[in-house]
Amino acid sequence: MKFPALLLLSCLAIADCPAQSPDWTRIQPTTSPFARTRHAMAYDSDRKVTVLFGGRDITVKSHGDTWEYDGKTWTEIKPSLSPSARTDHHMIYDSVRKLTVLYGGVGMRDTWTWDGTVWTKIKIPAANKPSARNRFAMAFDQSRGRIVLFGGYDTTKGLVDDTWEFDGTIWHKMTSLITTPPGRTNHAMAYDSVRKSVVLFSGVAAARLSDTWEWNGVFWRQVTTASAPSARRCVGCLTFDAARRRIVLFGGDSGVSLDDTWEYDGKDWTQITTSQAPRGREQHRMVFDSARGRVVLFGGSQDGDETWEYWGGSSCSMTADVPTVSITTGGAQTLTLDAGPAHANRPYWIFGSITGTTPGISLNGIKIPLNIDAYTQLAMENVMANPPFNNFRSVLDANGGATAQFIVPANVVKVGFTLYHAYIVFDATGAFHCASNPVSVTLK
Repeated sequence: MKFPALLLLSCLAIADCPAQSPDWTRIQPTTSPFARTRHAMAYDSDRKVTVLFGGRDITVKSHGDTWEYDGKTWTEIKPSLSPSARTDHHMIYDSVRKLTVLYGGVGMRDTWTWDGTVWTKIKIPAANKPSARNRFAMAFDQSRGRIVLFGGYDTTKGLVDDTWEFDGTIWHKMTSLITTPPGRTNHAMAYDSVRKSVVLFSGVAAARLSDTWEWNGVFWRQVTTASAPSARRCVGCLTFDAARRRIVLFGGDSGVSLDDTWEYDGKDWTQITTSQAPRGREQHRMVFDSARGRVVLFGGSQDGDETWEYWGGSSCSMTADVPTVSITTGGAQTLTLDAGPAHANRPYWIFGSITGTTPGISLNGIKIPLNIDAYTQLAMENVMANPPFNNFRSVLDANGGATAQFIVPANVVKVGFTLYHAYIVFDATGAFHCASNPVSVTLK
């Protein structure tokens, strides 16, 4: 495993280490699917690949091809059996049953699963599945192990406002105990695994909409926010960034193609300014690659053969049980690390500074809020020692958490001062993922 000490020190010697902020980056894989819109994508978190199926090319021809993206290149998969060519369908990954689930499309009401090798059509009685529809939205509720589907355009009824859930065997029509969003098409949904809620935004009813709703498995409720993206068609434009714990939205159509980026934290929408972004578009698709901590976007009405990724910012946090430790009696400050489930089982490293947190340093796009000084080097060289460093370099647990201690023996330190600590999360390749806030400890 590569530890980042040399990378950290080398970054200090160069002037172009990028600042940490959310941003879009165009990825240019060696192979890619042809340009398309109205396709479907899902992220297989067990096999760590983005799965793409179908859609429409620039000649308006529908396709039934299967592709997978591993973060480096797209690979076309050619199974012996596949769903028929289609558009305006939807796919989601069921992490309980470890299957990608596809439903519907224009004039269709079939359910398929993909295990990475074989497509399988699920036989479901007509009474136990949604009607034929397209331009609906789906999300996977991890806490309840169910796929949630809402709305769309029914080929015989027009706009519908029904909610369905798939348990892996059949679909169940749900009844909200309070209210239901108006029937619509071209909306988007994503599951917020932190707040355990399915979030719905936007779409088209009699006109384009700009409303936010949440589903908890029992009822829908409309969320009033101080800010919000403009009304738009927004199918496929939403995903949950589990590393940064917020919904990410890009683009859509409000009469013109949009190129704005927004984030929703469960309370309000915030527009994000990025140094670059995909051209304005609609009918693209977005998923969250949890292994790499990045949003993946492909296709759309503009530049429909492009792959973009969005990442940055920090979800890693750290707290301390006490702010001070006595140099006379000795003691310890216990640090609690919380990087979230997206960083489960990844290595971390706690660094230190005696000169403070501003301006800090940037390392491979990650802003570490510590100034590098003699204490930083001492901590790096002696991080496995105990005391004063207990568990300063280890691996996060299955929830992305850990505890560590800074231990001060009695009467060893003669003069009081303040130290600052923060941690970074990286992976087995040495790639950095996020840095925490700083925590201080005063010795007195």
